[in-house]
Amino acid sequence: MWSLMFLNAKRLVWCFIFLLALRANKVKAKHITLTVGESRFNRDYFDNFTFVLDNGKVYLDMFLKKPLIKGWYARLDFQLRVPNSKSFQSIFSTSVNVCNIVNVYKNNLFKKWYMNLLKYGNFLRQCPLSPGHYYLRGWQFGNSLVPPFISGGSYRLETYNFYGRYKSSDEVFIMSCSADATITA
Repeated sequence: MWSLMFLNAKRLVWCFIFLLALRANKVKAKHITLTVGESRFNRDYFDNFTFVLDNGKVYLDMFLKKPLIKGWYARLDFQLRVPNSKSFQSIFSTSVNVCNIVNVYKNNLFKKWYMNLLKYGNFLRQCPLSPGHYYLRGWQFGNSLVPPFISGGSYRLETYNFYGRYKSSDEVFIMSCSADATITA
């Protein structure tokens, strides 16, 4: 019981620090280079899902067979490379309701990222996402999209899309992508 309360308190503190950092007025310019990427997808949902990083830019081409409807979640995990190691340590992880991010007018960090993606492809502007061909061409994780508390270093960004409850028996995997990034100030 106490360990559960401690974990919830710890998450609350991290969320508070995260929110304070986002509100910081002083933002230093940072350079982000995406280096390595990979993806997996559920063939029940996609005929094709191609995710490529080329010269630090993201190219995505997908053919969706079934609609992605309300209840579609994305687990976002931001990881920092452990010094002198090839492994990564999670620094911030959360699950977001994708339809809520897309449909809500409220501007937050995730909505800001999503609105930036729309400039480079034909992704959905309303949920649900209908079957069809979708693409992203030449998107870069721009400096203005990096929260001010993120310092220079090697990072991994992962997204895991699913229905149901994460890591439970009712979870249905949709697709996942990960990209390694180097951030320099």
